[in-house]
Amino acid sequence: MGLLSKKISPDELKTKLSIHEQRLTARENELKKKKDRARDESKQALASGNDREYRVSSRRYSMLDGQVGTISNMVEMAQSMTDVIEMQQGLKEVVEIGNDLGKYQKQLGINTGQLEGAITNIRTSMEKVNVATSTMTSAMDAAMSGGQELTDVQDSLRAELMAEIEGESVDKQELDKQIKEELKQ
Repeated sequence: MGLLSKKISPDELKTKLSIHEQRLTARENELKKKKDRARDESKQALASGNDREYRVSSRRYSMLDGQVGTISNMVEMAQSMTDVIEMQQGLKEVVEIGNDLGKYQKQLGINTGQLEGAITNIRTSMEKVNVATSTMTSAMDAAMSGGQELTDVQDSLRAELMAEIEGESVDKQELDKQIKEELKQ
C-alpha cells in the first residue's frame, strides 16, 4: 500500500481513504452475505439433527462474524481518519489566523500568552485524536483473536436457531390444526 511512505497532501490522503473505505465496505457486504448463508446452513443442520454439519457451519458463521466485525472497525477507522484530516485542515487555518492575531496584538501591545495557550490546547487535542486512532488499531488487533469467543458465538447461535426452529414448528402445528378443523366442517 505504501500509504505513509512519503508525505502526501491531505486531499490525496482523503481520496485514498475514501477508496479504501469503499473497498472495505464492499468486502464487508460480501462477508455479511456469506455469514447469513452460514447461519441458514447452521439452522438447517440443527433442524435436521445433523450435529457435525452444525459444528462446521456454525464455526464458519463465527469466523465470518469476526471478520465482519474487524472490517466494520476498519471502515469506522477510515471514516475517523477522514474526520481527523478535515479537522486538521480547519485547525491549520485557525493556527494561521491565530498567528496573525498574535502579530496584531503585539503591534497593539496586547499579551499574546492567552492565544499561545489556546494554540497549545489545539495541538494537545490533535495528539489526543492520534492516541484515539492508535487505541482503535489496538482494539481491532485484539478483535482478531478468537478462542473462547468462537464457542460462545456457536452456543449463542445454537440457542437462537433452536428458538426459531421451535417457533416455526409451533406455527406449522397450529396451521395443521386449523386445516384439519376446516376439513371437518
